[in-house]
Amino acid sequence: GSVLVFFGIPSLYLTFVSFKNSKKAFLFSLLAIPIIIVIDYIAHLTNQWVIPNSILPRLFDYVSIEVILWAFLNFYFVIMFYECFLHHHFSKKLFYPQIRYLIILALFLFILFLVSYNFFPVFLYVPYFYLVFGVILILIPVIFELFKYPHFISKFFQTAAYFFYLTFTYEITALQLGWWDFPGEQFIGWVSIAHLKFPLEELIFWLFLFAMAILTYYEYFDDNEE
Repeated sequence: GSVLVFFGIPSLYLTFVSFKNSKKAFLFSLLAIPIIIVIDYIAHLTNQWVIPNSILPRLFDYVSIEVILWAFLNFYFVIMFYECFLHHHFSKKLFYPQIRYLIILALFLFILFLVSYNFFPVFLYVPYFYLVFGVILILIPVIFELFKYPHFISKFFQTAAYFFYLTFTYEITALQLGWWDFPGEQFIGWVSIAHLKFPLEELIFWLFLFAMAILTYYEYFDDNEE
């Protein structure tokens, strides 16, 4: 329910407001599905975060359907917000040629995960996993994109400011109600607010940078950097 309230309803609204961009955003957001399955599985396995309760079946013992829906809607909402309010760059092309590299990367990671899951499960125990994937898949691409294309800085930061407000509200609500937790110890630090706390990695990579990371991949692979 929370996924639909925080991400589903706004996404539906933006679909009506900017329907012309919805198909492209929808197709691009599908790429989030194989990636989040890999990330969420390893995160649960290494106690980086856990979703203790789910009303739906889980995939690979750990991955909840809700987190897959969350990833898809998060990507979709960010792209639709960006296109509707800031970018105003409608393109009739649903795909640019370079999108095939992102598709290949997503499929490669998922296939590598399946092989490891079935034959080499020890490889999935990644120390400080949140930090590792946050630096490689979020921080470095965002820095590279903004240095190479500084004209995106204002639009990216405005998008990040809105989604910081949204995701911070979601974070506090979720921790208060026990929707997810961070039981592990392999974090670089903690953020404490009243009686609630969450890892510094959560603040950096999800609350601050995640929206910009989505736009980085979107612009680089599927929007021609314009």
